[in-house]
Amino acid sequence: AGMAMKSKARFFVAVHVGAGYHAQSNSKNYRRAMRRACLAAAAVLSQSSGTSMDAVVAAIKALEDDEITNAGRGSNLTQEGNVECDASIMDDSGSFGAVGATSGVSNPIEVAALLAKESTHGSSSLGLIPPIFIVGDGARQWAKEHGIETMESPEHALVTNRSKEQWLKYKNMMTSMDSSFPNFFSYLEQPESNLSREDVIQDTVGAVCVDDKGNISAGVSSGGIAMKAKGRVGLAAVYGCGCWATSNLSSSVGCSTSGAGERLIKSLLARECCHSVWESDAGPVSVCSDILLKLNQGHLASQKQDAGILLLQSFKSFVSDICGLKSIMIVFQPNRLEGVEFLAAHTAPSFGIGYFANFMERPKV
Repeated sequence: AGMAMKSKARFFVAVHVGAGYHAQSNSKNYRRAMRRACLAAAAVLSQSSGTSMDAVVAAIKALEDDEITNAGRGSNLTQEGNVECDASIMDDSGSFGAVGATSGVSNPIEVAALLAKESTHGSSSLGLIPPIFIVGDGARQWAKEHGIETMESPEHALVTNRSKEQWLKYKNMMTSMDSSFPNFFSYLEQPESNLSREDVIQDTVGAVCVDDKGNISAGVSSGGIAMKAKGRVGLAAVYGCGCWATSNLSSSVGCSTSGAGERLIKSLLARECCHSVWESDAGPVSVCSDILLKLNQGHLASQKQDAGILLLQSFKSFVSDICGLKSIMIVFQPNRLEGVEFLAAHTAPSFGIGYFANFMERPKV
């Protein structure tokens, strides 16, 4: 509180570029991407009208547009050599939107956010229930009809030289693979696969943001695992898994996760973290550590889950309004962001994170 306020509006933003292995040689580029994402979210929230959901969209768009991340442009390619993206977003009132295995949309997070917003308006004039989760070409069509920029030939959209090179390398390896390996991914782990660890691109990007009122939103976006089956949908799009946000009168909590394993989908990781933080007196750090430890209990070393959790809890102050004519009733309304607890936890070799708040000089990454 003693620090000079850089902006009248209070906010806190946190971003991640996935849990996995991050090559030292790419460190500068990952840091630059996270710095930009933090500043993009801060630009939204430094205006007191800025909402946490719009800030999450701004942060994740910056990460999707950066070729270094496995989201949007530069995503891993499917077995056919195309980009198919997953993304989802949620705010602490429960609004949720998601897209899965969609091609030809530069910023899948924009589509997820518009789905979340449209769904809060209730049914259309025709009485149709608006979708909250839309996939494949249907997602691109929906985006186009709702004024979001899409690409006409989605097959080769968002493919970069780097992702194409990686795909060709994997393709060659799959054809020449030794039959003694049960599957392609166990082959990748072998030293003789001639694959530097830099080639194994991380799974997801995400953001969690708190606005001046203490409300939280969380989101996540991913290109999925390399050489995935056409139409495969991962953690990032699934309700309860990639992101979660919820609130009560005095605080809100939001979480964005990262991880490539199909088994993680069954853990409902983001929801589990948020609800456990509510229900436990142990504090967010020990709660989230326990959840990550349990993920890997009773599983073989070869099935260890690389997972990451980014979680924010906000605390709100109250104002009282006296209302009612004959009887006096005092209504307490959450008024302002008072404080934040922020944590990042992971079981992977590394987890790229960045954060920024209204009282800080610059983002920390």
